[in-house]
Amino acid sequence: MALSTIRNRIRKAQRNTHAGEDLGIVAAAISRGAFYDELTDEEKNAYCAYHGTERHALEEVNGFILGTLHFPVERKEKPLTEAQFRERVEEVEAIVMGYKEEYNAPEARAKREAEYQELQRIGALRAAAFQRGEPMDKYPLPWEKKGAEV
Repeated sequence: MALSTIRNRIRKAQRNTHAGEDLGIVAAAISRGAFYDELTDEEKNAYCAYHGTERHALEEVNGFILGTLHFPVERKEKPLTEAQFRERVEEVEAIVMGYKEEYNAPEARAKREAEYQELQRIGALRAAAFQRGEPMDKYPLPWEKKGAEV
């Protein structure tokens, strides 16, 4: 057996040993019901490695989404089977199609057209007021009216 092959095997064994240590750290944190923000730096690094993400990315995304890093550490979800993946794709496609049908419904089109015509009318009034040297505030846009919902 070549010396390079032996060295590669030793490196691989060392990596696996280190990964095993990380798994033990993560398993202990999960079993005690720990929260991410309560973990030590070593535990946080091991948890991120376990989930296959960079620590900075995990913390930034969870900070944006949850507004905090106080969330329970959990096991990784098993990868989806092909059937589960297909089911989720079909579910999302159905949701998108529902939104498209709602958006393109005759009532929705008519409402958008009415809003557009109203904006055109107000725009013409504002332009005329501007030409006369009057304040355009006399003809507020719908979202400028007090208490109006956007």
